[in-house]
Amino acid sequence: MKLLIKEYLSSLKERGELDAILPDLLSEMGLHVFSRPAVGVRQHGVDLAAVGVDGDGQRKVFLFTVKAGNLTRQDWNGTTQAVRPSLDEIQDSYVRQRIPKQYAELPVAICICVGGDVDQNVDGDLSAYEDRYTKDGVEFQRWDGDRLANFMLTAVLGENVVSGEARSYFRKSVAMLDEPGASYGYFAEMLQKMRGEIGKRQKDKIRFVRQLNLCCWVLFVWAREADNIEAPYRCSELALLWGWHFTAEHLGKSSRQAKEMQNAMTSLIELHINIANAFITEKVLPHADKRDGLATAVNSSFALDVNLRLYEILGRLALTGIWLQFVKNRASGLTEEIEARAEAELVSYTDGLVQILNQNGILRSPRLDSHAIELSLVGMFLAMRSRYDVISDWMGQVLAASLFALQFNDAYPCILTEYGELAAHPKARSDKKYFENVTAGSTLYPTLMIWQKIANKSAEFTDASAAINEILPHCTMQLWVPNESSEAHLYLHDATHGLAVVGLEITPSGDDILQIVFEECRHNETRFNSLSAVKLSFWPIILVACRHHRISVPLNFWRDLSPLNDASA
Repeated sequence: MKLLIKEYLSSLKERGELDAILPDLLSEMGLHVFSRPAVGVRQHGVDLAAVGVDGDGQRKVFLFTVKAGNLTRQDWNGTTQAVRPSLDEIQDSYVRQRIPKQYAELPVAICICVGGDVDQNVDGDLSAYEDRYTKDGVEFQRWDGDRLANFMLTAVLGENVVSGEARSYFRKSVAMLDEPGASYGYFAEMLQKMRGEIGKRQKDKIRFVRQLNLCCWVLFVWAREADNIEAPYRCSELALLWGWHFTAEHLGKSSRQAKEMQNAMTSLIELHINIANAFITEKVLPHADKRDGLATAVNSSFALDVNLRLYEILGRLALTGIWLQFVKNRASGLTEEIEARAEAELVSYTDGLVQILNQNGILRSPRLDSHAIELSLVGMFLAMRSRYDVISDWMGQVLAASLFALQFNDAYPCILTEYGELAAHPKARSDKKYFENVTAGSTLYPTLMIWQKIANKSAEFTDASAAINEILPHCTMQLWVPNESSEAHLYLHDATHGLAVVGLEITPSGDDILQIVFEECRHNETRFNSLSAVKLSFWPIILVACRHHRISVPLNFWRDLSPLNDASA
């Protein structure tokens, strides 16, 4: 395990990676971090600052300058961003003027932190520098990959916290990164083993989230080296949901432990967004403008495989776009440069999504009724970007193609979930019992109609309503809302919860179904707002749970994103 962790540390980048895990590590070691990495703020040579008791039993101020990988001669004194200029600035500026008054009388430990090792041709110069500037009240420490790995194993992944069995599953998850399904399965098993070891104390839950963060970082870095980040995406999504489930009740409080928990949970969310963004920008968007570019990239010639994979990617793209828009909307005090960069990234996502919808015709023909989840995520992201024209056009095409397939018994949307059954779908129309069973209920058709009404108030469904009422008189048109038990089960999906909204009539105008949605939003408002992700203003986590666990998106989101008000509906 130590070799695994050390190799992972040496592969971390300096900004946003190595300096992102250090605060959690230091906190687990009992140190109080009072200065964290910041973008656009002068650091005076210090990437991270903490206070606490050192191994010699003395309370000290720890000032970290961080470098990724091995410390080479170039990193030591080759540029203005090298270690030696940072050490000079720490002594000349930070130690003299920047240490908080309450810690001003404490001795200072200046820590050279590297993810790998100190090269031999640098060791002599660094040792001479340390000897020259060590004095009363100021000392130097080396935190290399070996030392960091030891701290991680004892402080975060200690045997008393993660059992040997859970560690075994984690190793297997890393070993199987080239087989994402198996890697994800082992990761899920690890979580189940760890679940029984989570105590009721807040500090136990904080440690659990930090463990999740570290495990996901290890998976991500190793998978990035192998150029296959499928497994880290799925694992970090699951870790986010587990972390939220066990910490949500404490996150709104103002105690010190609650703030530590909030920092740990924020780090886990940011990590998932970073992994998702890497997946989309590296694996998806480069193919967006090519005709059937994504479809041909799927390693299968079977239409079902292509359809399922493309809808999976579509949901990820839309959900990551929602996260990026959410983060941009919540951020305050951004410089014009950073805000422009964030907006440019969102424009890239929006344009890429529209290109993918236009260039991949197979996305007009969903095979699963549950693809309504991906349709809703696409609609939500496009609505957040005010692209109602795309919503109206594409949802109309999907509805027309789905009804065409239904009429001609050609791979129409169904409620089947097992791959073998989907591969054999559809059977002959003469098998009436089979047809009625696989189309017994639908969230897809109401979802398509509602999004078209939201995007275009005057949308009409004369032909569609006639076809649905003629071919699917037995089908229960329905939507989903959370109930009182949803908070306890939504994020882990370990029990049935929520309520189905039924009795939806498919009429030519579509006004009736939209009116039911708005009415149900009013009726269900208290239950929806009681969800912790809504109360704490982290509502995209609900969408993560819906996409990951295949739960219908609550219709409550439609009301907030609709330009229509209740009266005009």
